[in-house]
Amino acid sequence: MHSVPLWQFPARALVLYLIVMVALRIMGKREIGQLSVFDLVVSVMMAELSTLPMEDRRVPIYEAAISIASLVLFQVAVAFLQIKSHRFRHLIDGEPSVLIEHGRIQDREMQRIRYSVHDLLTQLREKGVANVADVEFAILETSGQLSVIPKAEARPLTARDLGKPVAAEAIPLPLVIDGRPVPKTLAIIGRDEVWLRDELEHRGYALENVFYATIDAAGAIWIDERDRT
Repeated sequence: MHSVPLWQFPARALVLYLIVMVALRIMGKREIGQLSVFDLVVSVMMAELSTLPMEDRRVPIYEAAISIASLVLFQVAVAFLQIKSHRFRHLIDGEPSVLIEHGRIQDREMQRIRYSVHDLLTQLREKGVANVADVEFAILETSGQLSVIPKAEARPLTARDLGKPVAAEAIPLPLVIDGRPVPKTLAIIGRDEVWLRDELEHRGYALENVFYATIDAAGAIWIDERDRT
């Protein structure tokens, strides 16, 4: 196996980085903890394929690119079939497992999937649940994450429980990021930079001194000033 000349490393690394980045974008947005077994296998294989041209200069980059593209196409096809067929999705990802039902641990199901009580209690504590008796359902998802549904009497009170109407909320939009206005937000609210500067100056801030600012659905502006050195 021939070593790769030092000057080739940056060029090859950049090309492979772009190839893998595009491949992951095509595969879709998922966090590491939400990857199915199939997605994880594809990701590991892509990582292995991308290292071959770095280790052996006799391996052309286009061969690795073709292999990675083939994996991506295969993954996209499998994802499409999972959407269309429940049986196929069950075959690839499996089914969620109910580990707690009405406050009682399903020990036979835990033995079947080789899931220990220690693992269950650990994930319950991570969800802020200390007592198994307070859990209506605990479901182990195919991604390995535990979904916990508390019993009605153990859930925090909500406005619905109190019979009080609550106005719908909207996500605040960023107005300023690192001292620069966000044109998209200004276009959405029908304002311009002049208006923004006037609003900030009215509150005692200069645009350049604002690190982050948002505006909510009611028109209220929240400002985080840049730290002074």
